[in-house]
Amino acid sequence: MNEKKLRILLVDDEALVRDELGGLLEDEGYEVCTGSDGEEALELFRKIKPDMVITDVRMPRRDGLSVAMVIRREAPLVPVTVITGHGSESMAIEALRAGATDFLGKPVRLEDLEAALGRMRAALDLAHQVRSPLPSSIHLVEHQWTYQIENDISAVGPFVDALLKQFATNLPLQILADLNIAIRELILNGIEHGNLGISYAAKTAALEEGTLHTALKARASQMPYLGRRVTVNARQSETEIKVQITDEGEGFEWNALPDPTASANLLSDHGRGILLAGTAVDSLTYNDRGNEVTIIKNVGDEE
Repeated sequence: MNEKKLRILLVDDEALVRDELGGLLEDEGYEVCTGSDGEEALELFRKIKPDMVITDVRMPRRDGLSVAMVIRREAPLVPVTVITGHGSESMAIEALRAGATDFLGKPVRLEDLEAALGRMRAALDLAHQVRSPLPSSIHLVEHQWTYQIENDISAVGPFVDALLKQFATNLPLQILADLNIAIRELILNGIEHGNLGISYAAKTAALEEGTLHTALKARASQMPYLGRRVTVNARQSETEIKVQITDEGEGFEWNALPDPTASANLLSDHGRGILLAGTAVDSLTYNDRGNEVTIIKNVGDEE
């Protein structure tokens, strides 16, 4: 019996983009429905009830930011990725702050598309997890966990899923979805750029050549990278979730990283994970050395 295909609503006012990107999505195994502007997007969204949405931010009648905000309000568990080009970068940042899962630059690169699809699938999987809430008469006061992760990229997703299940009791799914994005991206940064010492430029080149997996595996078996781990300390209280992620690399000058929210830097590969994480949580800070990042997500005032 064939597994049901996930349905994606793809929205862009350029027919060429719809055709080319739609073809890539179909090649990746998705059922694709397309719309040409924001108003049509919302009509289709309510009619076909897609699993995911990919939308351009600059469109006639209604822009992609507005589309993302309406979808977040009407169906908060449907992941949305926005497409941005030069001149509309600030709208992409606002879409992330409004709850979009990810963003893509124009022209869309296959490796970026695959990464965005992975993030959306992770968000979708989280939304469908079965949870068993505690009775209202029981209140969590504090809980702490400590884990160590070897330099195995394939283990990051299952680990974050398992960690979020620890947090899941009585927390809104949107909070868990935000933590999902932030923790995944920062652990990946800790492994790739921290423990394995791969530069952003080297990662970009490897992605374009399709050799990143091989490069990561080779680096993990060499000294001084062999045996390094990422430590994750997580603490949940009545008011917040605090996660501290520490790698064993040399650290980096985090305060010298170009502001990823600036229009000139948004479409750069540098700092993308930090941007996604930072827009998903209430606080993100690094230690002086740059090998330890702490995020805080407030939970006390959520319904």
